[in-house]
Amino acid sequence: MSNRIVICDLDGTLVSVSSEIVFVKGLFKRGVLSFPLLWHFFCHYVKHPVRTVTEGRGWNRGYFRGLPVSVMMEEVEEDIPYLLSRIRPKVLDLLREEQNKGAKICILSASISPIVQSITRNLGFDCFRGSIPAVKNGKLTGHLIGQRPWGQAKVPPAIALLEQFRFAPDEALAIGDSWADRFVMQFCGDAVAVDPGRKLTRLAHEKGWRVIDPRQ
Repeated sequence: MSNRIVICDLDGTLVSVSSEIVFVKGLFKRGVLSFPLLWHFFCHYVKHPVRTVTEGRGWNRGYFRGLPVSVMMEEVEEDIPYLLSRIRPKVLDLLREEQNKGAKICILSASISPIVQSITRNLGFDCFRGSIPAVKNGKLTGHLIGQRPWGQAKVPPAIALLEQFRFAPDEALAIGDSWADRFVMQFCGDAVAVDPGRKLTRLAHEKGWRVIDPRQ
C-alpha cells in the first residue's frame, strides 16, 4: 500500500482547458450573464493591472456578482460533462495508478470550489481545495473568502492537506503544468510536470521530476 498523498492541479493539468473559462462561456451562452456585467468584469482588469500580475488573471471574479448560489450550482453541473471529456488520459492514468496503490488523491486548484468539488466527486478522489466564492443573502458577491490558491498561495492549503491526512512533505507528490505551480511542486517530495512550458521544463530536469507530454 502506498504511504503518500497526491496533490494535483486542475486547469491545464488534469483537464486540458480552463474550467472557469468554460463556466463563464456556459453562463453567457445560456443567457445567465449579461453584456453589461461582462463589460464591468473586463474593465476591472484594466483598473487593477498589478493584481493581475501578482495574483494571476483569476483574481477577478466579478462576473458572478449577484448570481444566486442555486443558479451557480446548476450551471456548474451543466459544464461538468464537458470538463470530464477534456481530462488528460495520461494524468488520469497516473492518478488511478496511485489511487490503486492506496494513495490519497486531492485536487488543489484556483478554480472556484464548486467546480473542483464536482470534478473530485465524479472521479472518486479523496478531497479538494479551491477558491471559495463569498455569498451574501444567497447571492455571490464577486469576491472570494480567503486567499485564492494560486502560485505561492497554493502552499498553505497543501500543508493543510498533509496535516489532515498526516503526511510529511516528502510523502507528497505534486502534479502541475504551469510555472506558478512550482512553489507547491518544490514543497512536495516529488513532482510531475504536465505539458510544461520552457521554464518549468528546465526546472523539472534540474529536479529530476517526471514530465508528461499529453501529445506523445
